[in-house]
Parts: sequence; C-alpha cells; structure tokens
Amino acid sequence: MNRTLNLVLAMVLVAGLLQSCSDGSGESEGSGPSATPVAGYRLEPMDLSRHISVSSKIEPVAVSHISARMSGLLTERHVQEGDAVRTGDLLARLDVEEETAELRRAEALLSHAQARYQRIRELRERDAESAAAYEEARTEKQVAQSEVDLWQTRVGLGEVRAHIDGVITTKFVESGDAVSSNERLFRLADVSTLVARIGVAERDVVQLERGDSVAIRIDAFSGREFSGTIRRIFPAAEDESRLITVEVGIDQGDGNVHIRPGYLARVRLTTDHRPDVLTVPSESLLASGREESFVYIIDENDELKRRDVETGISRRNWTEITAGLEAGDVVVGANPTNLQTDLHVRVTRWVGEREDGMPATMDNGLTSR
Repeated sequence: MNRTLNLVLAMVLVAGLLQSCSDGSGESEGSGPSATPVAGYRLEPMDLSRHISVSSKIEPVAVSHISARMSGLLTERHVQEGDAVRTGDLLARLDVEEETAELRRAEALLSHAQARYQRIRELRERDAESAAAYEEARTEKQVAQSEVDLWQTRVGLGEVRAHIDGVITTKFVESGDAVSSNERLFRLADVSTLVARIGVAERDVVQLERGDSVAIRIDAFSGREFSGTIRRIFPAAEDESRLITVEVGIDQGDGNVHIRPGYLARVRLTTDHRPDVLTVPSESLLASGREESFVYIIDENDELKRRDVETGISRRNWTEITAGLEAGDVVVGANPTNLQTDLHVRVTRWVGEREDGMPATMDNGLTSR
C-alpha cells in the first residue's frame, strides 16, 4: 500500500516539474521575461492637413421675384410651381380692356394726324401752305404718336413675363385675384447652378481661394460624394457671427441624380495642406529643455535609444517631425515618461490612426517587435 502511494506521489511530482519547465520555456521566447511591455508606433507619411466640415442648405445661384407692374385683375395664369421657363415666356396676364380701348382711340387720332400732316406737307412743298400750318401739323402728329406709345406701354404692363431662365418655385396668386402694382406674383429660381453658402472662420478663409476644389456630401444621397468649386468669397464678415460667407458651386455629376434646392450639404474644406508628413503621436514626445524634444526609438535589439527631434505643427494629437526621424523608424507610441535609455522592451500593441484622425492603439498579441 505504501509502495503504491509513493509511486503516485512521484508521478505527480514529475508532472509538476514538466509543467514548470514548459512555462519557463514560453517566457524565454521573444524578448524574455524581463522585457518591459510598451506601445509602439512605426513612422509612415500621414496627411496632417487641416480639414473643416461645414453644413449648409443647397440654394439656387439666383432667386428673383416677379411682381405686377400695374394694378388690376389677374385674368390668366400660365405656370405653376415646378414649371421651367425661358426668358420672355408669358407667365400671367392682367385685365387691360380699358387700356386697350384707349390705345385704339390713340391709334385713330394718330392716323388722322398722319393724314393731315401728309396733306399739308405736300401743299407746303408747292408753297400752297404756310410754314406755321406745316409745323402745327407736324407737332400734332408727334403728340398723337406719343399717345399711342403711352397706351401701348400700358397694355404691355398687363403681360407678366419671365426675365431669366429658371424654375417657378412659388406662385402667390391665382386667376381672378385682384393685384396691386409691385405686388409679388411668382418666385423664379435659376437652378442651372446650385450653390451652398457656408460660414468660414477668418483663420481658415485666408487659406482659401476662388477655384479651389472641395468635397461635398448630401444627406439625400447617403454614401455618395460630390465635387464642388469655390465660386466666390464674400468681402466682409458677418457682424454677429464673425464668419465670412464662402459660396461653393456644386457639380451635379452625370445627371443620374437630381439635386434639389433645400437639400442639406456637408462641405469639407482643406486648409494648410500637409499631405505627406512624418508624424508621431504627441504623447510620444518628451522635452529636455524649453525648445528641445526627443523620443525613444526601439532599436533592432528591442532596446530604447534616445533620439532628439525637431517638430512642426501639432494637430489632432499628432505632431509633425521635421528632423531626427525617418519613415520606418519605430518609437514608443504612448506613456514614455517612466522609461529610460537602454531599457529592454517588447511591443505589445501598435498605435494607429482612427477614422477621425486621432491616435488609436491595437493589441495584436505580439511579444516582440
């Protein structure tokens, strides 16, 4: 019995020793059990340009109100909302019966005056009529012609016509309505060019120019991006907001989509262009003096080495490196404060860039670089 018990205990002891050896061999792989875990970052060119996004509704490039040029009864309306019109198209007509009657009377008087003038002019050419009679007849004809011109103008005021190409967006009247002079009848929009007018801060607008290309997303067409061009930059800032209006023309593409005024556009502007610069997470930087910065790089032996660097701008928690590092160098990407030169380390996670441009760490299970 004792012999059997001793055999069992011996087997348990051997199994424990084997397990211990197995665990020890796992730690010895890679950088060894004494290596300090750190987050690493491998330098690659990055776009560190300043991007701003501003929302605005889409508008026609021009909106015009068509008003009545005389008082009267609206007898005809030829258009409604959504109708496309060309310059000179008849939109509506007012009652001009009285003016038309006056025009016919004026035309009759003109005909009489022209006949009298022609007769007296022929007599004057034969010295059979006085110069005074000739001048009187000529003046009478001119007055009659002026009356005809006057009533023709007044009759023409009864016709409401489009003065630009566009689309009727609003009608304010119906046939049979009595309208007064200068009353608005229609709103006409030039939709040949659609624009988004956005407010931009002065520090950003100074880096924009007419003709710059911009990217536009429209909520009505989710996931699709449109191109736009800055058409003009307004000369002064708004009094209250201190923002300067920038007008962006929208390219409607191949015509497979129909962009309508009133849709919401999200305009993405790029200022301070820095498309391919070397950067490190701002958290990687340490300072040894007022204007001296350094980082810890991880060398081929997985040891830390101090590297002095020169920095540029900082944006979105990234800092531009202008000297001291090259693409492909690996630095400690986070929390380097408690580290020191020649420290043996192992990279357990890598710092990357999130979609919003901020640093992000990714645990990839690595035990060494």
